[in-house]
Amino acid sequence: MKQKNEENLGRRQFLIASAGLATLAAGTLKVPAAAASTASFAGAVPEDGLMERFTLDLGHRASRSGPILTLTDGSILWVTTEPEAPYLSKSMWAITRMTMRRSTDGGKSWGAGEHLAQGTAEYSLLSHGMRQLSSGTILHIYSRYSGYDHETGTPEKSLNQIYFQRSNDNGRTWSEAANLNTGERYQGDVLSVEQLRDGRVVYPFCFLTNVRSQFAVSAMYSDDDGKTWKRSESILRTGGGGFESGASEPTVVELADGKLWMLIRSQTGFLWESFSTDRGKTWSPGVESKLPSSNAPATMLRLKNGDIAVVWNDHVESNYARQSLVVGITKDGKKFSGVREFDFTDFTDDPTASIPHVTYAYLAETKEGNLAISYNKGNWSRHNRPSLARINPKWILTKKEFVDQRDGRTGWHTIDPGKSAAAATELYLRLDDKIWLEMKQHPSNKLPTGMSRNIPMVADGQIKMTIQVTKPEAYILFADSLISPRNVDQAAIRIRFSGDKVFVSAGKTERAQNDRKTTQYSFLSHMNRTENEIAYPVSVNTLNNIEVSVSFTAERNNAVISINGGPNVELKTDSIIGLTFVGLIVAKSGQMRFGSMTTTLK
Repeated sequence: MKQKNEENLGRRQFLIASAGLATLAAGTLKVPAAAASTASFAGAVPEDGLMERFTLDLGHRASRSGPILTLTDGSILWVTTEPEAPYLSKSMWAITRMTMRRSTDGGKSWGAGEHLAQGTAEYSLLSHGMRQLSSGTILHIYSRYSGYDHETGTPEKSLNQIYFQRSNDNGRTWSEAANLNTGERYQGDVLSVEQLRDGRVVYPFCFLTNVRSQFAVSAMYSDDDGKTWKRSESILRTGGGGFESGASEPTVVELADGKLWMLIRSQTGFLWESFSTDRGKTWSPGVESKLPSSNAPATMLRLKNGDIAVVWNDHVESNYARQSLVVGITKDGKKFSGVREFDFTDFTDDPTASIPHVTYAYLAETKEGNLAISYNKGNWSRHNRPSLARINPKWILTKKEFVDQRDGRTGWHTIDPGKSAAAATELYLRLDDKIWLEMKQHPSNKLPTGMSRNIPMVADGQIKMTIQVTKPEAYILFADSLISPRNVDQAAIRIRFSGDKVFVSAGKTERAQNDRKTTQYSFLSHMNRTENEIAYPVSVNTLNNIEVSVSFTAERNNAVISINGGPNVELKTDSIIGLTFVGLIVAKSGQMRFGSMTTTLK
C-alpha cells in the first residue's frame, strides 16, 4: 500500500458559498454560519438548509469536479482534477492530478487536499467514479487519457485506458493502480459504479468504435469486490454522426425489483435507457427514455429508502445545451415524484457565443439523508469550478411553491444584456402595495425576449399566475424542459395575449435539427403555430390584473386553462413526464408585468 501525500496549502484556497464568502481556518475549508444561511428564506428560495450551493475555488484556471462519496463512518470524500482542463495540451499532462478532500460534517467544511493520482508525460487524468462496497473497500475507477485523433476519429489512433485502485481504510491509503481491461483502446468518461444487493459490482462504460467518432456502450461486472472483471455480452448503440456522437457516458442503478436501469447520453434530445434482468450480463436494446436532455450525461443513485435520484441537463434546444441542471426522484424510472433545478447559467445576448455550463454531476447521500451533488460550473477551458449542492429531498418533493418579487429575479433564467440588446428591459414597480416586475423589449431589439424558471414538476396539479399585459404581444409558456427566453414557438402549452384576445395551444411534436460543428443533433420540438391556436371564448381587459390558471395531468396528457375565472378550455398535449418550466416572453414591442405564481401539486 502506498501512503497518501498531503498537498501544500500555501496557495490561494477558499470556498465560495451561495450566500457569502467562506474563511480558511486551521487548514480546513469552513463555511461560517452567517455564510451558510441568510435571514428569512421566502417565496421561491428554499428554506434554510433545504438547498445550499458552494463553489470550490483553488485559484486554478479550470479545475474539474469528480465523484463524491459518503463512507460508512459518515464522512464524505470529494475528488477533483486540477489545475487545468487535462485535454488542452499534451505538454500539460504531467501537471494534472487528482485531489481528494474529506468532510466530517455533512459537506459543510472540507479538510486539506490529499494527493490521489498524478499525470505523466504519457497520460493525463480525465474522469473517474468511486464507490464504497458493502465489504468496506473503496473502489476508485478512473481514466488515463493519452490523446484523441480528431482527424480520423478512430480508436486505432486514440487512447484512453481505464485503471482502478482500492482502499481498505476509508481512503487513507490506496493500492497501486491496475488496468481495468475492457478490451477497448479508447473509453469515454467514467461516471458510475453500482453495487447490487447481492454484492456484484457493475461498471457501465462507453468506448470509441470504428464508425468515425461514434461511441457505443457496454458494461463490466465483478463478483469479487472489483479484483477481477468480466464484460457484458451486449453492445448498445444510439446512432448519430460526428464528433462525440453515439451512445456514451452511461450510468446504472438497481431498481427495487432487482432489474438494472441504465441511462445513456445521446444526441436525440432524450436520454436513452436500457435494462438488464441478469445482473448486468446482457442488456435490452437502447430506446429513448422520457427524460429530455441535450448531448450531456446523467447520473443516478439508489437512496437508502429505495428511491432513485437522477441528475441531468434538462435542456434540449442545442447539442451542448447545458444551462440547467435538475435532480429528480423516482422509484421505477417511469414516474417521477419531483424534478427541481438546483443550478443554472443565464443566456448570453449573442446566441452564437460560448455559454457557461452546469454539468457532469456525481451524487452521494449523507448520513443525515440529504443529497450531496458535485458538478462543474463555468467553461471547460477558461474558468470551470467544481461546485457542490446539498439538497434535502423535501425540497425536491415539495407540493406547493409561491413565487413573487420578495427575492427579485432569483431562480429566473434571463438574457445577459449586451451589444445586441437582446435582453428585456426590466423595471420593478410597486402597484397596490405589491412589487411587480415589468418586462419590455429594448428599442433596438426586435426579437422575442423574456425570462423562464423551473417550477415543482406538475404531473398532476395546477399553476396559478397573476400578470398584467400592458402592451401585447406577450406569451406564457409551459414545457418539460428549460424554456429559452427567446423562443415563443416551442412549448408543450402556450398562452398568447394579442390585443384584447387570448389564444391557447398545445405544441405539436416534430423533430428539429440543430447540429453544432461536426456533430449531428436533433430533438423533439413542441411546436406552437397560429393555425393550431384556440381563441379563448372571453375577451380580456389587459389593463387589469389577469389571473391565469393551468391544470395539467400527465397521465392523460390533459391541460385545462382558465383566464380570470372564465370558461375552461381543454387541450391535449403530447406525452411528457410533467410541466417543469414556465416562460414569460414579450414580442412585437410588447410589455408585460409579473406579479406572482403559485404551483400546487396533488
